[in-house]
Amino acid sequence: MKISLALVLGAVFLWLAFRNVRLQEVWRYAQNIQFGWILPFGIAAFSSHVFRAERWRLLIEHDKEELESSTLISGVLVGYLMNIVGPRLGEVSRPMYVAKKEGLSTSKLIGTIVLERIVDVLVMVFLMGVVSVYLIADLALLKQIFGEETINFLTNESSLLTYGWSILFLGLVAFVGYLLVRAILYLGTKFALLQHWIDRARKGLKMFKDGLLSARKVQRWWLFVLYTVLIWFCYTLMTYIPFWMFDMQEVYSLDMLDALVITVISAIGIAIPSPGGLGTYHYFVKQSLLVLFAVPAVTGIAYATITHASMVIFVASITPVVLFIDKLRSTKAGKPVV
Repeated sequence: MKISLALVLGAVFLWLAFRNVRLQEVWRYAQNIQFGWILPFGIAAFSSHVFRAERWRLLIEHDKEELESSTLISGVLVGYLMNIVGPRLGEVSRPMYVAKKEGLSTSKLIGTIVLERIVDVLVMVFLMGVVSVYLIADLALLKQIFGEETINFLTNESSLLTYGWSILFLGLVAFVGYLLVRAILYLGTKFALLQHWIDRARKGLKMFKDGLLSARKVQRWWLFVLYTVLIWFCYTLMTYIPFWMFDMQEVYSLDMLDALVITVISAIGIAIPSPGGLGTYHYFVKQSLLVLFAVPAVTGIAYATITHASMVIFVASITPVVLFIDKLRSTKAGKPVV
């Protein structure tokens, strides 16, 4: 059901992105791009995965110092590949792969993934503050990019009442969940088999909490911050390099700061749970290019389609290669082969 809803969401945003654009024009435009820039785009993409893997190492190296880079990179790529299949599947498949290869706790590694996501969200919020210099001066721009209904809802006083009811509902759900947990714990004292599963769940939750709090054990914080900066720099490059494919840096005078703006806005689209950002990425990139930089819709949608397809093809093609290399290394080292 989750995957089906995600596909429907992606289809809706694809329709929104393409509804005022003729596909024949997009295809004609895409045929004239400079595909030579695909190689540097792939290098920037792979570098972002390497930096993410090395940043992840800093969160788990206190449990095991000698972690193979090939395994960590394979885990990151497997996660991205699974996210294309279904939203958030990568957050589970990545720690499962690495945990089995390195003999670590899956629950604890999932906790480190959650911590990573929190860091990424905080960075994105900070960058949104930077981007707001472009947007906040004119509320009309926000309405054109994110939709007038959305902005009106967020800025309407009546929406505060909706927020209040939402918080109340979540509180009620939490209270019911608490009562349910207490009931299960009580029944565990009566049935040995149930108590066995309760103990296993407690152990898993403890490991998850330890993973979530692993930030306290990071010894090289300067390196963690550096990797975070490099990750977002690579993301910005992955937005900037395709400008040269379409000569947009010359025709529309787009530079690296503009690429950062598009990167942050597109990150919001990718964060929406559609498979691999399908549809949501296309819509937000097209709208931001059109509204902020007067790039025609056909150019914007062609740009979004090519960059998204390049990323999907890159991940789908490079992941088996890296997995094969990691398998060879594991075989020579006598470690488990996943």
